[in-house]
Amino acid sequence: MNLKKAFSLLELVFVILIIAILTGIALPFLKQNKEEAKLLRLKMDYEMLNSALSLMRNEADLKNLSYISELDKAVILKENEALFYCQNCSFSLLSTPIYSSKMGWIKNGVNQYSFFLNPQKSVEFHYENGFLKCLKNCKELL
Repeated sequence: MNLKKAFSLLELVFVILIIAILTGIALPFLKQNKEEAKLLRLKMDYEMLNSALSLMRNEADLKNLSYISELDKAVILKENEALFYCQNCSFSLLSTPIYSSKMGWIKNGVNQYSFFLNPQKSVEFHYENGFLKCLKNCKELL
């Protein structure tokens, strides 16, 4: 007799069921990790900008200069604009720009910026007198 070994339909159903259960358990953790990574990026960018602003304030105070009035020349609400960077200015906050996008930083006013944590939630910032202040959803930075 020539017997072929193969999986039965019942065994295949059990394997698919186990894979579906494991996927259902893992997906919420993957989404949570993505949100935590965006929040970590916001915190790192905010600390980097505050450090650069502190350096700018110290330099301006030592040279008896006024603080810069705008952080960049980016177009408002436009993606792929260089934020916190000015190539042809006397002072640039960052040595390399952060590019605007609707999934991260975007300029939404002359001295107003938003960082999108998700499409419905953003953290709002305002630059004035050498300080980048958080205006909305600031608890995310703590």
